Amino acid sequence: MDAVLTAVLQSLPQLGLGGGSIVLVVLLLRREASTEERHAAELTRKDTLHAAEITRLRSAHVDELGELRSDVKGLRDQLDTLQTAFDLERADRRKAEDALAVLVRRHGSGS
Repeated sequence: MDAVLTAVLQSLPQLGLGGGSIVLVVLLLRREASTEERHAAELTRKDTLHAAEITRLRSAHVDELGELRSDVKGLRDQLDTLQTAFDLERADRRKAEDALAVLVRRHGSGS
């Protein structure tokens, strides 16, 4: 690029104002193209990083959902066990109340 620039600067008196303007426009377009390539490369790099982060987050989300489902299943199992125990206690209490009612009827009100 330096050799081209040196040759253009040496030829500038022969090119005139119009030629110098064209050279300046060409140099600016090259610079812009180079900047655009760097920008595109940076966007590609960021896209790759973003995709990796999304994949990591999805994996963590799936793991967390698995843990939560396991916790919910454990809690449901515990609830079923407690409900069964409660139902058994209620049945035992009703049997005791029925037995007490039978005794009260047999022996009178106790007065």
